[in-house]
Amino acid sequence: MNNGFTQLGLRLPFGLRRWVLAGVVSSFVALSACGGGGSAVDRGPTTVAVDAKLNGLYWDKREERLYLTDDKANSIRAWDGDKSFPENAKLTPAPASGATLGQLTRTADNTFYVTRFGFGADGTLVAVPKGGAAVNLDGLDALRRRIGVTTAPDGALLDGWFIKGGSGSISEVTVSGAKASERELVNGIGKPVGVAAVGDALYVSDQNTGNVMAFSLSKVRAQPADVSQGKVLATFTTLDGIDLMTAAPDGTLFFGGSGGRIFKISPKGETSVLVSGWPKIMGVAYDEQHRRLFAAVAAADANSQASVRIVPVN
Repeated sequence: MNNGFTQLGLRLPFGLRRWVLAGVVSSFVALSACGGGGSAVDRGPTTVAVDAKLNGLYWDKREERLYLTDDKANSIRAWDGDKSFPENAKLTPAPASGATLGQLTRTADNTFYVTRFGFGADGTLVAVPKGGAAVNLDGLDALRRRIGVTTAPDGALLDGWFIKGGSGSISEVTVSGAKASERELVNGIGKPVGVAAVGDALYVSDQNTGNVMAFSLSKVRAQPADVSQGKVLATFTTLDGIDLMTAAPDGTLFFGGSGGRIFKISPKGETSVLVSGWPKIMGVAYDEQHRRLFAAVAAADANSQASVRIVPVN
């Protein structure tokens, strides 16, 4: 594989458990590398083949577990090395437009929130409470095509959306039971794909312009901003096709894209390339404790599989 990555077979010892949506039976998919935690943790470079159509990734540092969305099975999967874990709630069936799962995040009460893109008909957030039944949240505009979502430092939900032929926004979502409402914080974004929040900084990436921008979260909450008011940290080309983004606690940003490269933007605004030459990169997740980045990589062609790749970050 490129960059010294090692292809691993499905017979190896790690476990990848699938949470499958209603009507599909939960199952294990064997993965692996060399350890799930402690001194045996695998920092990469490693490639793990997965029979899935991957999109968003989320690293839960409390559990030391990686969660990922799989459009092929309309599911969330969880990977925690060789440790076992209990059954979890099944999710809701996919709408007519398909699973279209995007980024996922988790709030302090252990509820997952996952975006559904929806193709202008079924855009929403899916709430997955721990030990409870999943639900498509009512009250959100189904025309809004949703990709990114994150949790603000104070626990609030922030998501990105756009309407075909128009523009998009970053919104703050308020959830009450199975209902939700949202108010726009940053308007005029062409196609917001990445959203992350660290301290008072709200980071947003626009796939249409290639811009990665920063805003003051407290300021846009007090007064919604136009995209032109953001500080542009870096600009990428349409060939880079920047996609979902994650942030380290110090504000370092990581993201990949359709161009097969993983980018890093430091807190000082310095941009670097961590990886190149891969197939399309979807979501990424950062494990601060072990200084490693996980990337969801699309299958290169019909004869290959998607993969989760582990990249050491030094």
